[in-house]
Amino acid sequence: MARPHRIRIEPLTAEAFAPFGRLIDVAARAPDSVAASGTQGWHVAFESGRPLVSLLRTPFQGLRFRTMERHFHVSQAFIPLGGEHAAVAVAPPGDDPGAPRLETIRAFLLDGSKGYVLHRGTWHSLDRFPLRPPDTRFVMITDHETQDDLTVAYAAKKPAALTQEIDLEQTLGVTIELVA
Repeated sequence: MARPHRIRIEPLTAEAFAPFGRLIDVAARAPDSVAASGTQGWHVAFESGRPLVSLLRTPFQGLRFRTMERHFHVSQAFIPLGGEHAAVAVAPPGDDPGAPRLETIRAFLLDGSKGYVLHRGTWHSLDRFPLRPPDTRFVMITDHETQDDLTVAYAAKKPAALTQEIDLEQTLGVTIELVA
């Protein structure tokens, strides 16, 4: 049986999240655009092929998981729409072809006030885990190429070309447990 590796959920701040990506939030710098009405806009860098926008609804399922993934050619964005507070686990991108190092995995509280964009190659949990029922909802911006590659790989039960998934229980003998 796998041993649990507990990770405390921490506040989502630009500084804490910087190794993994960028926040979608009002920035502490001048806006990139200002409309005549006074609406301010801050641009968010995003790298992809043909953009694909999806709504993700994740039911409450507890705060344990065993799988992480990383995408090699796309930065993914997640923007909250509603539902309960959630948590996401991430680990820095790296050239290591194996798994993320356990000591580098961190978890962040997603309180609905801001979204985030993952750097290409950042390891992340497959879900944004609701802290309590019923669910959480996020808009995900990815690309068609990555999603199509995953769909084909899952159907054929083989590894994807553009994404690396790792089963932490099989590889490292652990499951991850997020702790509020």
